[in-house]
Amino acid sequence: MAIYLRKQTKELIKRLQEPVGLIEAVIGPRQVGKTTALYQAIKKLGFKTVFAAADAPAPPPLAWIQNHWKRARKLAQRGRPALAAFDEIQKIPGWSEIVKKEFDADQKLPPKRRCMVIVAGSSALMMERGLTESLAGRFELVRFPHWDWPEEQQAFGIDLATHISMGGYPKLREFLPNEARFREYVKNAIIESVLSKDILLLHPVEKPALLRRLFEFACYHPAEIVSLQKMLGQLTDKGNVTTIAHYLDLLAKAFLVTGLQKYSAEILRVRGSSPKFIVQAPALLAAIQDQDRTALRAAPNVFGRWVENAAGAHLVRSGLDVFYWRERDLEVDFVARKGSEIIAIEIGTSPKKRAPNSLKIFAARHKVKKILLIGAGPGQISLDRFLGSDPLQWFD
Repeated sequence: MAIYLRKQTKELIKRLQEPVGLIEAVIGPRQVGKTTALYQAIKKLGFKTVFAAADAPAPPPLAWIQNHWKRARKLAQRGRPALAAFDEIQKIPGWSEIVKKEFDADQKLPPKRRCMVIVAGSSALMMERGLTESLAGRFELVRFPHWDWPEEQQAFGIDLATHISMGGYPKLREFLPNEARFREYVKNAIIESVLSKDILLLHPVEKPALLRRLFEFACYHPAEIVSLQKMLGQLTDKGNVTTIAHYLDLLAKAFLVTGLQKYSAEILRVRGSSPKFIVQAPALLAAIQDQDRTALRAAPNVFGRWVENAAGAHLVRSGLDVFYWRERDLEVDFVARKGSEIIAIEIGTSPKKRAPNSLKIFAARHKVKKILLIGAGPGQISLDRFLGSDPLQWFD
């Protein structure tokens, strides 16, 4: 089988061939293939490489980074391109300060004698902290999101219904047709690792049980708008609106759940709105709800929410600013913004569904570039076409 390169992998390769000379920081959810991408990039480039993974049970000392960096620097001084790649670097306390020190030392060398550098890690929250605290101006991000449907289709032959039911992670291809085993894998190896290692061990969370219940609550209410006060009433733990909002922010940074805000030209109103939950990968929904494909398709109302959630996650992965809009009984599923341009999007699963009045009213009140009605009716954009496209193309 031909090796599949994600577009992010191709972008990483392209950047390393350019003379910009910044640290390439690879971030993204657990188990989406970041380490595989590093190996693919190294093989494709053919550079002399020092690859170091800090995945031992006990974190290596800071000198570990310096020693591997020096090895790569020596390779670069022999006149050939050289690369230092550090995987799981966030496991080393104080890693960013040492990376900063070595990178600044390289800047004193002639450009051709400097080594190129990649840092990658499975804890997005710890990676983000190190980059922003110590490496400002010295790096650029390469974001590896969950897998979208075109990638799963091209690489593994996954159909659209399977993607909506359990997509997002490349490991799916190894488990099928054993769906129950895959759901257990996602629950134990991904969700539990993110909650326990990436959030609870690394961030001050006073109410860990509340954080877990909030995540589960979001997974049972995909693509739903829920007020923070209503959540407090349903979550069986004491808390307040500020705590819930903070925990939602942690879940978003950990690539689990994004809370979309209501579209408004007034920033304060946007931040104060009730969130619309978008679970960032269908596999997370499947694991928490313990839902298989057959049962899901037999429940049209539930499946409709999963479809809308998949569409929302597709928009979020694109890097666009994504919102919803609601005013009294009027609602627009998604509002995507690129710069000053916005697109209004309505998701439907019924062939009889037509453009609702809310779309027309919203378009009349705002400078809408385009309206997209996703569905199976005449003149509508099919779901497979929408999920198979780059959302940025709809702004052309």
